[in-house]
Amino acid sequence: MASAPYFHLDDDDDDDSSGVEPEVRSDSELQRETTSVPQRGALSDDETRSLLKTRSAPNYGINPSTSWSNTFGPPPYTEKNKPKRKPFHYGSTGGTSVSRDGSESQLYQRYKYYSRLRAPVPAEEHALVLPDHIIPPEFFLPYLPAKFQGVDGKQASFVTIIAIWNTMMGTSLLTMPWAFGQAGFVGGLLIMISMAALCLYTSYRVLVLQKVMGLEGPPTEFGPLCRTLFPGIIGKVAEGLAVIFSVLTLVGALIVYWVLMSNFLYNTGEIIYQSIYGQADNHTEELLCPANETMTGVRLMDPQDTFHQWWQLKGTVPLYLILPFIFIINLKDATFFTYFNSLGAVSVIAMIIFVISRSVLWGFNYNLTDVDDPFYVPLFKSSFMVLIGTLSLAYFIHNCIITIMRGNRHQENNVRDLSIAYTLVSASYIPVGVLFYMSIPLAKYCIAQNFLDNFPPHNVILAICRGFLFFQMFTVFPLLTYFIRNQLFSYFFGAHYTLKMRWLLFLNGLLLAACISTAILYPNVGIIIRWVGAISGLAYIFILPCVTYMYALHTQQKLSWTTASVHTFLIILGLANFTSQFFISE
Repeated sequence: MASAPYFHLDDDDDDDSSGVEPEVRSDSELQRETTSVPQRGALSDDETRSLLKTRSAPNYGINPSTSWSNTFGPPPYTEKNKPKRKPFHYGSTGGTSVSRDGSESQLYQRYKYYSRLRAPVPAEEHALVLPDHIIPPEFFLPYLPAKFQGVDGKQASFVTIIAIWNTMMGTSLLTMPWAFGQAGFVGGLLIMISMAALCLYTSYRVLVLQKVMGLEGPPTEFGPLCRTLFPGIIGKVAEGLAVIFSVLTLVGALIVYWVLMSNFLYNTGEIIYQSIYGQADNHTEELLCPANETMTGVRLMDPQDTFHQWWQLKGTVPLYLILPFIFIINLKDATFFTYFNSLGAVSVIAMIIFVISRSVLWGFNYNLTDVDDPFYVPLFKSSFMVLIGTLSLAYFIHNCIITIMRGNRHQENNVRDLSIAYTLVSASYIPVGVLFYMSIPLAKYCIAQNFLDNFPPHNVILAICRGFLFFQMFTVFPLLTYFIRNQLFSYFFGAHYTLKMRWLLFLNGLLLAACISTAILYPNVGIIIRWVGAISGLAYIFILPCVTYMYALHTQQKLSWTTASVHTFLIILGLANFTSQFFISE
C-alpha cells in the first residue's frame, strides 16, 4: 500500500516553484476565522471534526489500524518525535510538477495553523493530526521494500559490520603472504593477532571520544572533536594533523591502486596479444619466481616487436590510464561510483577462495628445522616490522569509523559491531597470509609482494579475478580523489566551500603525477603499503587516539597513572614502528 508523506512544519518552503503564492495571514486572523462566521479558507464543522478526531474519520476503504497517523503517531513537533515522511509542501514531487488549486492552498494554510496549535500538545496525543484521506493524492509515495535502511534512515548491525569489513579489506590482502614471511611463522601469527587487537582498541577510542568528552548531540567527526578538546591553536593544529594523515592514507591508497591497475592492465594486454598471435602459454599451472623476467616487466625486445615497444609495464601502461581518469576524477560529484562498491567484496571473497583451494591442492610445503631446505620457514625474523607496517594500513579504519557507525540503528551496539568486524577482517587476512606462504611449492623468497605475480598471466581464474579487481579499483579511485579534495578544501576553505575548477585541476594534477611516477619508477606494492601504514598509523592508530583520550580524562581529573603508562607505551610503540622502517633492507 502507498504511504503518505510525513508532515513537517517549515515556514520557509512557501517559495515554491508552482507559481502560486499562498496567502499569508497572521495567527490572530486565522484564529478569528475559526471562531467567526465561515468564510473563504475557514473550516466547517465537519472538517474540524475530521482534523480533531482522526481515529473516527471515514477511512474510505483504509483499515484505521494501519493508518499512518495511528501507526506512527503525530507529526514531529517535539524532539522525541522526529519526522519519518516528507514535508507537506508544494512545487514538485518526485520531479513532477504538482498543480495547486485554491482548496489545496487553503488546506496547507490550515495545516500550518493547526501545527502551531499542536506545539504544546504531548507527543502521544493525536489531536489535530491531519488524517491520511485528506492529503492530496499527489503526495502519496509508493512503498519500495528490499532496502537495508529503515524509515529512520539507519541500517542494521549486519550491514554496518559488512561495511566495515568491506572498507578494510583491500589491496593489503594481495601483499599479506609476502608480509607474513617477513616475520616468521610464530612471529607472524603473534603480530597479526596482536595488531588486530591493538587497532580495534584505538579505533574504539576514536569512536567513543565524544562520549568521553561528555559532549551530547549527533556523532561528530574526529578532526572537529580534536579542535574542541584542545584549547586555542593546539586544537586547530590537532585537527590539521588528523586531516593531513587521513589524506596521506588516501594518497597512499591511490598510488597502490595505480600500480596494481597498471599491473592488471598489462597482464590483460599480454593475454589478448598472445591469444591473437597464437603465442599463449598453455602451462598455466607453472609458478613464477621474482627472479623470472616475467616478474620484472623488463624484457629484451625485438626491434620488430612493435607491440611491446608500446606496451611496457614500467613505461607506457601507467601512462595509458591517464586517458579515462583525467575526465573522471574532475567530476564535481563522484558519488555515482559508490554503486559499484559491492565488487570489492566479490573480489575479496574470490581471492580468499582461490588461496584456500590452491593450498588444499598443493598441500603444505615448509620445513621448520633445516635451514638449507628451500622450503625452510624460520619461527622469527628480524624484519618483523615489515608486517607491522603493512598491518597498520590493513587494519586502518580510524579516519572513517565515526562516519560508518553514525548510520547504525542501534548505537548501543557500536562496540560489539566494531569488534565483530575486526574479527572478520583478521579471519580473512590470516588464512590468506599463512596458507599461501606455508603451502606454495616454491622457495619462500620467491613469494612476490603481490602474490598474483607468482602466477602466469594466462591462468584463467586469475585473469577473471584481475578483471574484477581492476574494475573495482577503477570505480573506487575517483571516490578516493573526491574524499581527498573534500577533506582538504573543507579544512582550508570551510565546510561550505565553493569548488573552483583551477584548484581542482591543480590538486588532481599533483595526485596523477605522484601515481604515475611511482608506478614507473618504484612499483613495489608491499613496500609502499608498509610505509603508508607506518606513517598514517603513527598518527591515527598510536598517537592521536591515545593523546586525546588521556587529555579528555585529564580535563575531568580522571586520568590515572596506569592509564597514562599504558597509552604512553602505545605511543612509543608507534614511534618505534615508524623509525624501524628506515632500517629494514629492501
